[in-house]
Amino acid sequence: MKCLSLIAVSIALVAPAIAGPEESFTVSGVGSYPISQSIVSMWLAGPDRHPLLMVYFHGPAGWHNTKWKVDSKFEKGKPGWAELQSEKATLRLWMNTETGDAEVQSGKFKIRESNTFLVLHTGEPLISEEIVPLGVFDIPASKERPASVLLLSGNPKLDERINKETKAVEH
Repeated sequence: MKCLSLIAVSIALVAPAIAGPEESFTVSGVGSYPISQSIVSMWLAGPDRHPLLMVYFHGPAGWHNTKWKVDSKFEKGKPGWAELQSEKATLRLWMNTETGDAEVQSGKFKIRESNTFLVLHTGEPLISEEIVPLGVFDIPASKERPASVLLLSGNPKLDERINKETKAVEH
């Protein structure tokens, strides 16, 4: 669990430093953080470390306790993407800030309709993943706590919805 959070949070802190100050709304970083034994969060952020897209991935207990490879590409004026890959799962986010298009895993979405998602059945090869749009939220930037934790603590109804959705697939 620590391996994932250390690698991904390091990328979230380093990648934005590459972007120039004139790039106020472009993808330039990625972050990730384990929320629980069954949920991992991942987000794409702008140069100011403000998350633009937030995703919570849910799977069986301990599914994310594995070695992860990180790949990403952030270029001025182009869509940005990031991918975490392990033996058990691949977590992929892509976003074009100019058009407002986003991809969560293989699903295509408009950010103005939802910038926060839940992916169910991650790391379960016999069950198709289900992507649940959760709505549009003002996602806080990471400070002492990761953005994904701040978002949940500041939005109890979002936290309740995620708990409800994940409990429904666990039974």
